[in-house]
Amino acid sequence: MAYQPKRCQRRRRRGAAHFRLPAAVLLLVLLLTGSWPLLAAHVSARHDTDDLPLQKVERQQPAGETAVPLETRVLPTVSASEETPHIQEEAVSNQNYDFSVPVPEGEAVEDDWFQDAAFLGDSLTDGLLLYSDIRGAANLSYKGLTVQSVRTDAVIRVNGQKDTPLEALKQKEYGKVYVLLGINELGWYNDQRFYNSYAQLIDLVRAAQPEAQIYLQTLLPVTAEKSESHEWLKNEKIAVYNDLIAQLAGQKEVYLVDAHAALAEDKDALSAEKSTDGVHLTKSGYQCWADYLRTHTVSPEDP
Repeated sequence: MAYQPKRCQRRRRRGAAHFRLPAAVLLLVLLLTGSWPLLAAHVSARHDTDDLPLQKVERQQPAGETAVPLETRVLPTVSASEETPHIQEEAVSNQNYDFSVPVPEGEAVEDDWFQDAAFLGDSLTDGLLLYSDIRGAANLSYKGLTVQSVRTDAVIRVNGQKDTPLEALKQKEYGKVYVLLGINELGWYNDQRFYNSYAQLIDLVRAAQPEAQIYLQTLLPVTAEKSESHEWLKNEKIAVYNDLIAQLAGQKEVYLVDAHAALAEDKDALSAEKSTDGVHLTKSGYQCWADYLRTHTVSPEDP
C-alpha cells in the first residue's frame, strides 16, 4: 500500500503526455475566440479554493431551536416492539389493569404472605407491625417519617448501624413493599410538592426492589373530634391526599390499597373506640387494618 501514491502519480504523467497535442490545439482555439480570460479566471479560482485549509463543519441549528450540548441532549428511545418484545407483552397485559382503582376484596391470604414483605411508613405502620398479627415482615417505619425524610433520616438499625429506611430497603430482596406515608405531610399546604415527592419516592422504591409488588396505601382517617379541633389534621384534607395517592398509583402502576376504607365509619371518620389519641389506633384497630390487607392482595402471577 505504501507504493500506491507513486503509481497514481505515474499514471497522471502518462496522461499529460497523451493529451499534450489536443491541449495545444484547444489553447489556439481559445486565443482566436477570445475565451481565454474566462478559462484563466476559472482555473485561478479553483486553485485558490484548493489551497484553503479544511473548515470544520458545524451543525446548523434550525430557527427557533435552542442548541443543547450533546452530553445533555435527550436521545429517542428504541421502541419495545423493535428490541424487547417480552416487555411489550407485559405492558399489554398491564393495560387491562386499572392501577388507579383500589385492589378488590378477595380471599384472605395465608399468614406466610407477609414473610417476604417490607413495610415503609411512619408511626402508624410501626403500630401495625407491633400490635397486629402480621409476622415476619421487615419493619422499615419510624415515627414522624415523611415522603422526604424516609430518604434522609437514619432511623433504621441494620447490622448494628443505622440507615435510612430507603437504604435499609436495599439490603434484602423482597416480594412485596407496602408503603403508607402522608399523615405528617398534611401540614405542608402544598399538594403539588407532596405529589411530586411521593412520585420520586415510588421510583426510588422500585429501583431498590425492581421485582417486588408495590402496594401504595391510602391515608387512614382521624376521629371527628381530632379533625374538628386540629389545625391541619383534617379528614377533608385526607380525602384530597387520598385522591392524589390514587392518581399516583395509576401513574406509577403500583397497586392501590384503600386502607382508609378499612377504618372509616360515620362521615368518613375514625371511630373513637378504635383510636388512642384521634390518630393512632388501638390494638383492635390495627387488627382491622391487618385483616383488610390480607383480603386485598394481588397474586404474583397476575399483572
